[in-house]
Amino acid sequence: MTVTVVVGAQWGDEGKGRVIDYLAERADMVIRFQGGDNAGHTVVNDQGRFALHLTPSGVFHPEAYCLLGPGTVVNMDALGEELDALRRAGVAARNVRVDYRAHLVLPYHRLLDGAAEEQRKREAGAEEPAEGEMGTTRRGIGPVYGDKHSYRGVRVGDIRYPDVLRQRLEALLPARNAQLAFYGLPPCSVEDLLALAEGWRTAYGDMIVDSLPVVRAAVQGGQRVLLEGQLGIGRCIDWGIYPYVTGSSPTAGGACVGAGIPPRAIDEVLGVVKAYSTSVGGGPFPTELHDETGDMLQEIGREFGATTGRIRRCGWFDGVAIRQASWLNGFTGIAVTKLDVLDTFATLRICTGYRLGDEVLDHVPDTVTQGLVEPVYEDWPGWRTDTTACRTWDALPPQAQAYLRRIEELARAPIRFVSVGPERSQMIVV
Repeated sequence: MTVTVVVGAQWGDEGKGRVIDYLAERADMVIRFQGGDNAGHTVVNDQGRFALHLTPSGVFHPEAYCLLGPGTVVNMDALGEELDALRRAGVAARNVRVDYRAHLVLPYHRLLDGAAEEQRKREAGAEEPAEGEMGTTRRGIGPVYGDKHSYRGVRVGDIRYPDVLRQRLEALLPARNAQLAFYGLPPCSVEDLLALAEGWRTAYGDMIVDSLPVVRAAVQGGQRVLLEGQLGIGRCIDWGIYPYVTGSSPTAGGACVGAGIPPRAIDEVLGVVKAYSTSVGGGPFPTELHDETGDMLQEIGREFGATTGRIRRCGWFDGVAIRQASWLNGFTGIAVTKLDVLDTFATLRICTGYRLGDEVLDHVPDTVTQGLVEPVYEDWPGWRTDTTACRTWDALPPQAQAYLRRIEELARAPIRFVSVGPERSQMIVV
């Protein structure tokens, strides 16, 4: 491993955190390259069970330089709470840095995100994400990326310059307060935001860095660099099920931009997939199961979000989606997680195409069409054997091996890792 990108190959929640935690044992640098605290990476190790929302998953390895890269958006209060929780659990967390180019999630971003979601729910007349709803996490991620791309953002480094920050806020707040007023929310004041920034500067100012020289030296020096994305390609702003997407690109291409590394420096792209499919939030989900099998997958897999606690929608493995994810990211290998969740099923299904009328599609169509297709399935025999104690490929039941090889064929990339449980020791190296 020199420079390795770890990418979610489905709709998020694939198990990237535990894969990155495993790989980070041998990494010199771990970089979160996009997203904010709207998704969680669950890590289980000898120090406990952790849900990391912002902190790079290499934080448990003191020798690893852990960076929130320029492509991320940072709620400094949430980061501080997360670091405090890690320290209470005995994790020093002194190796975390934030690039000054990352954008700040400010209070009005969260307020606007929540208010807009409430309005969408009222319009849809439902309590849960439905057709027309986004199903956002209300963490302000969409609004802050919107401000970034409309040149109205505030960057982490700006808190080091109070006078400049004041001028920026005085220019920005009238429009934001007008939006808040539209939703019946109280305005934000420049003085309150400056006071917040002063607290952040005092508490976290020494964490703010220009990462480019450090990252460049690490790559040129042959250090082992790990790039960590959040969510999955199904939620990519460009290639996901728009508009039910996040505000950034969780792809290998996005990693180069969000971490500050040239494309030719990438040596490995590892796609992480569950042995079945899950999705949180709104939007089409072709293999979703609305029956007892879906309920079993949810219950056995403990499928609820690490950030919001929302129940994840469950379905069979989608080979069409993985084929597209592999092409767009250039997977050099894949890691299959949660194989053990399938231990009790007599028959497993893999989607290999989408039927649309008389046509069978072998690619992911536009969002509207995805809501109209029917999955074309292959049936595979289950193994009905406990795999959680397996530590080698040969120890896996033959039916499990066959099922995994089919996933490998559809992904057109070799399986490098198979996870049969949440512990580090339950990662099979293939």
